[in-house]
Amino acid sequence: MEKVMLDIQEAFAGYGEKSVLNGISITVREGEFVALIGANGAGKSTLLKCISGLLPLKGGKITICGKDTRELKPKERARMVAVVPQSYSVEYDFTVEDVVAMGRYPYQGLGRKESREDVIAVRQAMEATNTLEFRKRLYNELSGGEKQRVILARALAQQPRIILLDEPTSALDIHHQTEVMELITQMNQEKKMTVLSVLHDVNMASRYCGRMVLLQDGKAAADGAPSAVVTRKNMEKLYHMKLFIRENPLFHKPEILPIRVLRQEQAEHPLRIHVICGGDGAVKILEELDDRGYALTAGVVNEGSDDCEICRSLKIPHVEIPPFTPVTPADQRKNLDLMADAEIVLISDMPFGINNLTNLQGLEEVKGKIFFHKNALSGDYTNGKLVECLEALGKRKQVVYFGDHDEFLRRLKDSFSCHKGGNEDAD
Repeated sequence: MEKVMLDIQEAFAGYGEKSVLNGISITVREGEFVALIGANGAGKSTLLKCISGLLPLKGGKITICGKDTRELKPKERARMVAVVPQSYSVEYDFTVEDVVAMGRYPYQGLGRKESREDVIAVRQAMEATNTLEFRKRLYNELSGGEKQRVILARALAQQPRIILLDEPTSALDIHHQTEVMELITQMNQEKKMTVLSVLHDVNMASRYCGRMVLLQDGKAAADGAPSAVVTRKNMEKLYHMKLFIRENPLFHKPEILPIRVLRQEQAEHPLRIHVICGGDGAVKILEELDDRGYALTAGVVNEGSDDCEICRSLKIPHVEIPPFTPVTPADQRKNLDLMADAEIVLISDMPFGINNLTNLQGLEEVKGKIFFHKNALSGDYTNGKLVECLEALGKRKQVVYFGDHDEFLRRLKDSFSCHKGGNEDAD
């Protein structure tokens, strides 16, 4: 097991009478890349200040490399821990090389000249961060991304065991955000540098960090791999909004897909609606119906399809089958059982082939009113059997055709506002 580099036990801290950290405990081992996430005021930056010595603890204990921080002198602490702030400004015309060389102060005494070790450390830090090429330029003339790389270089020049970063990418565009995170990851992996970083971008944290700690009310509310922390329950509680969590197909890490903060108009009489779907055409309508408060079930969907994923995310009861397999009579029986109590059966915008035409068998016996998305006709790969099936169904039961999901929502509101299914002519 890797050596413990940072041990925070029951830490309490705050500003004046205001308490911010309320007994937080975290242990960070050598070589870990840990992200601190949480809402504003959760205590992320306060925790970094306590570790770096800028804010004293009111209770509890922090040890760095086995040493109690209360017993560490500033230079001794600086040899173990370097801090990269959100931004760094200087009043005078220092060159890039001057700023990076400031990272060597823990190793220098009063009046001591720059040593060979200092020169080597500064150069290596600039090489690692791709800042050597503009070492003679003035720091204040650099772009935001260039400045952040210089501050990383200064931290590296300290030759610390641990790097603390406070929102290192918050003021950068996406190119420079990615560049800075790649540099930090490189330091972590190649130099086995232990990294603890405050990050507001949860997707960025999930992609690059092996471990995430969610802070709430000054404590660790969740701690673990991104897959354990970035869950819909945790993230909706954190951000107070509707969102989905999906796995990024390239990095195989969870990522947040924000949906909305303001809720849709709520259904006055939330009906039971069964949605026959299966590809990706029902994603929007399923989410909107769910947000409006309708009780939903879904039909037979293929594993891996977008319709399947949203049913899983919203916990909508549905029938799953492997991709490219036919809907069997047993699958359709389950489908019919799910729609047995539905007041509305919605056949969504989906392609129909011989393998999934079974979805429509037995609909003449269901009690719910049937709505059919006309666009599904353009995805008919049944050589006319879909139309035959609909015509046969129309002789036994009314089918209401509509052009898009917005039209369906309007019809839903107008026709069923009183929780009753009236007679509406098919068109």
